[in-house]
Amino acid sequence: IQRTLADHRAAAGFAPQVRIGLHIAEATRRGRDYSGKGIHEAARIAALGNGGEILASQLSLDGVSGGFTTSQPRTVSLKGISEPVEIVAVDWR
Repeated sequence: IQRTLADHRAAAGFAPQVRIGLHIAEATRRGRDYSGKGIHEAARIAALGNGGEILASQLSLDGVSGGFTTSQPRTVSLKGISEPVEIVAVDWR
C-alpha cells in the first residue's frame, strides 16, 4: 500500500499520507465488519504512526520472514488495553 501511494505521489504529484497498523489476533466477523480486542489493538497501533509509516506489533511478525527490516522493538501502552505491547516500525522503502 505504501509503495503504491509513493509511486502515485511521484507520478501524479499527490497521494494521501496513510498510516498502517498491523496486529495478529482473533476477531469476530459480523457480516462485512470485524470486531474484538485485536481490532482495537491494531487501530491503536496505527494511531501511534505518522503518515507513510507502518507499525506492527512484534507478536504479528514473530516467525515471519519476508525480506524486510524493522526498527528495534519498543514497548507502548495502548488506550483501553491493560497489557503493554511491543511494536516495531516496518521499513518498506
